[in-house]
Amino acid sequence: MVSVAVIGSGPSGALFSLLAVKLGFDVLVVERKAKPSSHIVCGEFLLTPNETRRLYIDSGIIRDSKYVDESYKYIVGGNIVENKISLIEIYLDGGKLLLDIKLDGYVIRKDLMIQQIVDEAERNGVKLVNFAFFMDARYRDGIIVFKARRGCSELSFNADYLIGADSIPSRVAQVFGIDSGYSDKDIALCINQRFSGLKIDEDKVYVFISPRYAPGGFGWIIPKGNGRANIGLGIRMHLVKKGLRIIECFKKFLSDVEPTFLKGARPSELFYLKTVPVGGIVSNVEGRNVMLIGDAAGTCEPINGAGIVNAMVSGCIACNCLKSIVNGGGLSYSLELYRILGKVVGNGLLYRKTGDLLMYNEKLIRLGALFLGRETLAKVLKAENTPHLLLARILSMFT
Repeated sequence: MVSVAVIGSGPSGALFSLLAVKLGFDVLVVERKAKPSSHIVCGEFLLTPNETRRLYIDSGIIRDSKYVDESYKYIVGGNIVENKISLIEIYLDGGKLLLDIKLDGYVIRKDLMIQQIVDEAERNGVKLVNFAFFMDARYRDGIIVFKARRGCSELSFNADYLIGADSIPSRVAQVFGIDSGYSDKDIALCINQRFSGLKIDEDKVYVFISPRYAPGGFGWIIPKGNGRANIGLGIRMHLVKKGLRIIECFKKFLSDVEPTFLKGARPSELFYLKTVPVGGIVSNVEGRNVMLIGDAAGTCEPINGAGIVNAMVSGCIACNCLKSIVNGGGLSYSLELYRILGKVVGNGLLYRKTGDLLMYNEKLIRLGALFLGRETLAKVLKAENTPHLLLARILSMFT
């Protein structure tokens, strides 16, 4: 019997478990991978703390900085930052530069960040069960009884509270009947592979928009330094279910960008796939003694896929709300999550839905960019407030 069981140990689940055990909770983490930090599918790019403050906190888009500040404590130290970025270049099909955006960002070692948090959590008393798949759960006398499969064995656990940090679609949400409100258009399937031997400017992130190989999404080259980079793309799940093959899209993408960006480059690791929420915060983020955090809660920014910091912030929020609940307080996780992340994620969702009217046709993409202008388009892609939010809200009803 434990106070809190956490399903999944990515950025949100790992940080939640560490903060919870430090508050005195007895914490169990069930992780499907053999090692929480293995098989990372992520561009690993995020904004610096100062850039996040400038864009979102000082502007009031994120209304309280305490959870953001807490999350960044586990990002900026411990040799996690591998490279620094000052510019994002966005290209259309054929290599035509559409836009460049000046901002300060980091490319991190997400695996090391997760592992450091997990190690500290274990030192503080968190019990970690690796290579175990959450299967089912039920309530019994007010206690959550859940099962996980590990190899050929079935494990059973009891917990007062359950935290779903198990990506999208969340098995925890499915078992407890917590509706996301998502359609297949609200999920992206992403592929990422590490490359080495690149000869490109390493202070830039390169983004590629192409209905031909990344319909409804985009491709990326994100330098990690010393000629290494994360290279990948995302496409929408409704297209995958219609037969679009992401590996074939990835091959087209690599072939398209190779002459300019990948001469002499070679894969240094296998590619991996992952689903990413792009439909905004899910309709319901909690049930009876159950909370969803990170990707399971839909905290990624739908317009650009940024998810690491938001995921960690959701873990901080959930932990603070759980402390309030057990102490007899009334802090609602749903309300607090929306208070902190609702605006930035909501902006991104409105822009993404509006973009869906254009993203499958290059001529429409060019017209949309021309209509917005460079400055406004840059703000849209960062989910900032713009005068076009009302128009985006209206247009989003038609997607």
